[in-house]
Amino acid sequence: MTTLITITCYSASLVMEKMPLDYITVKVPATSANMGPGFDVFALALEKPSDKVTLLRKPSGIKIEVTGILAETISTVPEENSAGIVAKQILKKYDLSTGVLVRIEKGIIPGRGLGSSAASAAAVAYGMNRMFDLDLCREKLVWLAAKGEVASAGSAHADNVSAAICGGFVIIRSYDPLEIVCLDAPENMQLCVAVPELNVPVSKTKKARSVVPKHIPMEKHVWNLGKAAAIAAGFVLGDVDLIGKSMCDAIVEPARAFLIPGYIQVKEKAFEAGACGVTISGAGPAMLAVVNSKRADTQKVADAMHEGFKSAGVRAEVFTTRPGKGATVLEERH
Repeated sequence: MTTLITITCYSASLVMEKMPLDYITVKVPATSANMGPGFDVFALALEKPSDKVTLLRKPSGIKIEVTGILAETISTVPEENSAGIVAKQILKKYDLSTGVLVRIEKGIIPGRGLGSSAASAAAVAYGMNRMFDLDLCREKLVWLAAKGEVASAGSAHADNVSAAICGGFVIIRSYDPLEIVCLDAPENMQLCVAVPELNVPVSKTKKARSVVPKHIPMEKHVWNLGKAAAIAAGFVLGDVDLIGKSMCDAIVEPARAFLIPGYIQVKEKAFEAGACGVTISGAGPAMLAVVNSKRADTQKVADAMHEGFKSAGVRAEVFTTRPGKGATVLEERH
């Protein structure tokens, strides 16, 4: 199914017709952006891992609490946390005379290219919309959540947060105005993720974005455009092999590859084991392989990626998953 979402809703003075919720818990998935040639445009929601974010109303102010994986590396200062930035702008923009406590339970490892900061931002936008009955359309939620990405990436990019909210595969057709195309993933599409154990700062995304080329030769632009168009066609056609073989990037990924020890070995071994596509997940250093479950054993591909990192002297965690759904409410109460 293909859906074109155009940003057509506008903020208005808020009239509270219902009592706001006192408490809500939202589950938001990890995401993998770019898929090779789709820098800042493509993203895919993963079935696992995920974060859980609980919002509790309080009299005033914003407080952030973080538990879970590498919680100690994440700032709890609202202005330095993607969730805090989103909460602050929603309270101000919609003139909400209240405060909020944000409890983040990290299941998505931060700073590895799996949309960790996006999950927090998306959860707050999604949760506060429901908590305060704002009735915001989906593209407005994406726009608000994207503002939170400034905390980790230095810019308000919408790819990860779109997938985190909408689920499946998303294409950012336009940033101004914001337009999103949402596509379902093929049933036989499975994924392998290899996360190297590197000493990576949470601010790594800014470093990865800093190496992106500023000037692009026309032949590379044309080459990438063909691959990106084929990926979109692959999702429409349900063709996993077309998606996989089109996950090639001549512009951004080559500039980032040196940041990932074992990059070449992981790609080689994954292809040898039957992957139909391998790429850096988002800004990395995690790597993502797409597998056609009708043609290859997903676990064997994951094991091969593990061996690829091992051959480069890097320990890595690997897991298999599938394309996933977007943000969902686990619990809420007045």
